[in-house]
Amino acid sequence: MSYYPWVHDDEDESFAWLDASRKEELDGRGYLLSEGVRCAEWFPKGLVFDLSKERGSTLTDSIPNSFGMRVVSEKLKGILEQETPADSIEYLPIRLRTPRRKVLTTPYYIANVLGTVACMDAKKSDFDMNDILKNQVLYFRRLVLNEKKIPKDVKLFRLAEQTRLILVRGDLGKRLVDEDCLGVLIQELEDFGSEFRERA
Repeated sequence: MSYYPWVHDDEDESFAWLDASRKEELDGRGYLLSEGVRCAEWFPKGLVFDLSKERGSTLTDSIPNSFGMRVVSEKLKGILEQETPADSIEYLPIRLRTPRRKVLTTPYYIANVLGTVACMDAKKSDFDMNDILKNQVLYFRRLVLNEKKIPKDVKLFRLAEQTRLILVRGDLGKRLVDEDCLGVLIQELEDFGSEFRERA
């Protein structure tokens, strides 16, 4: 079975993005949303995220952002709920606000994928480690997985060696494409990190 990075679709300029400004309401704990730990206990109820005025206005099933979060629509949430175990993803409700300050009624959620899978093949991968977070990869030039370390029933997971990276099993990736989940970009593993290869 093949696995693919779930990355933000930044190729269509019409897509809405979350504004990159800091969220004070997260009280300095926003980093926990990319670590695979439960956050519902402290996550603010009714939290509103602003949409960027520098980007497009088309709302997608996965809203791109610079926070490394998976912000998903009701449609995409429903698919993920069907395809993954009940306790594997925490869905944190949020609202979106347009640059004209209108809070939208369309429901969205941060899909907080819980837990991690340590399956990077360090000998075959090409990467730089994070100087601050010593157990985390800063960026990949090439990522190779040891698929024997991935549980057979897992269709979606965080890579333990870079917890903000979400990987999708091929059958789930195909369904997301077949059901036209706008804004979801399932990248070929061989292409992941290619933007850093010329810099090496």
